Amino acid sequence: MRLVIADTTKLTLNSQTLGLLIGLPKSADELVVVGHCTCLQSTEKAVSSPLYKGLGLSTPDWKRTVLQSEACFPAGTKPCGILLSMPSGTGEEEAHSAVAQISSDRSIQTACRGVWYAIISMVGTTVSCFSSTSGRLEAAEITGHDVQGTLSTHTRLLRLQSSLICHIEPSKPDISGLLEGVRSPRTSFLLQAQQIVLTGDLEQSLEDTLPPGTESPVSVQLLECISDGGTPVAPTLTIQPSPTRRVELTLPLDLLVFVNPTSTIATVVKVLKEAICSQLRAEEQLLTWKNTPCSIVIRHRHIPSQDCPITVLYPSVPMGGSALTDSDLLDMRKALHLFLGLPQDCPYLRHTNREYFSKITGAHMFFFSSSSSPTTAGTHLVSPHMAVRYTRVSDGDMVTVRGDYSYHHYMQDKINDDGWGCAYRSLQTLWSWFVHQGYTSRPPPTHRQVQQALVDVRDKESSFVGSREWIGSFEVSTCLNQLLGIQCKIHYCSSGSEMGSVGRILLHHFKTQWTPVMIGGGVLAHTILGVDYSEKTGEIRFLVLDPHYKDAEDIKTVVDKGWCGWKPVTFWNQQAHYNLCLPQRSKEI
Repeated sequence: MRLVIADTTKLTLNSQTLGLLIGLPKSADELVVVGHCTCLQSTEKAVSSPLYKGLGLSTPDWKRTVLQSEACFPAGTKPCGILLSMPSGTGEEEAHSAVAQISSDRSIQTACRGVWYAIISMVGTTVSCFSSTSGRLEAAEITGHDVQGTLSTHTRLLRLQSSLICHIEPSKPDISGLLEGVRSPRTSFLLQAQQIVLTGDLEQSLEDTLPPGTESPVSVQLLECISDGGTPVAPTLTIQPSPTRRVELTLPLDLLVFVNPTSTIATVVKVLKEAICSQLRAEEQLLTWKNTPCSIVIRHRHIPSQDCPITVLYPSVPMGGSALTDSDLLDMRKALHLFLGLPQDCPYLRHTNREYFSKITGAHMFFFSSSSSPTTAGTHLVSPHMAVRYTRVSDGDMVTVRGDYSYHHYMQDKINDDGWGCAYRSLQTLWSWFVHQGYTSRPPPTHRQVQQALVDVRDKESSFVGSREWIGSFEVSTCLNQLLGIQCKIHYCSSGSEMGSVGRILLHHFKTQWTPVMIGGGVLAHTILGVDYSEKTGEIRFLVLDPHYKDAEDIKTVVDKGWCGWKPVTFWNQQAHYNLCLPQRSKEI
């Protein structure tokens, strides 16, 4: 048995915790892991399994965990294994015994719905994999592979967007009627771009139905009912008095489905129906906010710890009230962060986080991953350093910016700032990092807005607004604080020849703060995106983004000409002094 995983370091859980692996079958004896989540604990006080209690674990609620995973992960994926995270120092024999005990829990077989499932044991950095077939435990192989590449080769991603009208009693929402309608044999679907109708009686494969070159995600539309050609009947009107007030709500549908291209259309239709019902059941739990009927919003997010899109559903606008804010939904996000193994100090699931399918071009896959390649968002390149090839420093510790940012440079936004605007552009790049991470929805400030902010805090005279005067690291720090509430640390370096001494400072910054760093010295400003530093030899390299670039948004030119690349310490002016502006991200979700 073999398990395909892109990177085992992504499998993050709290110490000594159970998790659920989410994957897709590649073959009879091979599973592709696309994500994982933390097992939800049983809420029934009377339920306490001696098996898990003996291992020092809370009793998992497999049914509730599976239902939550179905709401978050694309349809077509399924639970395919168990992830057991154990404290560092746990012996191999003890870990193997724990795995054997967990494999004896027959309810896991029901949850994973497969002939076999995997159990991964993690002790510190040691990862062991086993397969369980009908309770029989065997060693299994973990293969590192490009999971997204595997998905693009072996699956098609469908995206269905639609809406349905429902009438509910606020005190007791019930969507059983909608579910019944979706399951109807007459429910069909439309491939929007191709204008092809999918019905449940077609045995042709999806691969043969889609025109060559069709890109993912394939847009699908719900056709609620197509006439079955039966005997026509006169319309009838039925009046059913209700003892309680009923309200009308529009339920959005926005779901993702992985399907095998060789599947028949009949199979695809069945999977789509099941996916709609699953999302509607998840929405049913959110139809009221503090006993008030509430609309729902659906978002797809990119999360670094997962290898597929994650879907989140939020209550949006209570009837007669105003839209719920990120602050209102804080507890819900905290629960989702725990469930998805996300850190509790950085936003991933806010409304301001970028939509997974936002208009970004140039990615090599059907969906955008910040860890894969540079792209273009609007008029700015995103994360161009991803395209930089590099030979590591011997015995070096290399750390780079974590998360996306936009490349801001001379001559953009119809502003001719050649010769004076480099620090403004570096500030905009720093600001864009906070936009991409969901800390703010405000776009980076214009040169004039930066100047006005400095006047407002009495750092500059009023004549500064509209001028072509330079700014430096201190002004960048002041603007981030004044306009965005971001605190910055300033580090002084007396000359470029001493820049080798900042290795430890930059390593610590990128490991803990993750943000790009603005550096100003002489008459130039740059952005530092990473560092490669050897404590043993003192050798150091800086990943530098140069705001002095003036040409088109062409990633090949930017990388080949060195506008984004690794630089030695001699890159810095050996006589000029430098100030580094290191933004400190706030610890929040």
